[in-house]
This record gives sequence, C-alpha cells and structure tokens, in this order.
Amino acid sequence: MALREYSRVRIRRLLGSPDAYDGWRGNQRSPRVGDIGIIVDILTAPDRTDGFCYIVECAENVEPRGAPLWLGEFSVEELEAVPA
Repeated sequence: MALREYSRVRIRRLLGSPDAYDGWRGNQRSPRVGDIGIIVDILTAPDRTDGFCYIVECAENVEPRGAPLWLGEFSVEELEAVPA
C-alpha cells in the first residue's frame, strides 16, 4: 500500500532522537513505535531514501481542545500503512 496524504500509518521504528520529532515544539510527548497517525503532508526531501518527508499527526488521544498528541516528520522506513 502506497503512502499518500491522509493515509493512516503506524510508527514501525524511530531513526532519530525524541527531540528530532518535535520540530514545531508543540508535542505533548514523543512518538513511539506502535503509535497510529495520519499523514497530513508530504514534502520533497532529496536527502531521504524515497525523496519524501512525511508529516504525521498522532490520531490517538487528541486533547479536548483539538491539539494532537504529537506532530512529526518521518521517513518512509519509519512508517507502515494501516488499512482503513
């Protein structure tokens, strides 16, 4: 299954430090292996394996005010598609 915008994904591994996934400095916690998220944007990133950077928002435990638990940038090796 291809990774597309609004695809549901699971974090299958983390290649960076916890701080590497909080570029916007708004995460309530760091992403963890097994977390489920939604791809909200896909950016061109020539330094990544497949040439893309996937912006993923946590789809679990959203705060009442609507803020996601975390939002981070991931490479294709860190994600796996989850059937809808």
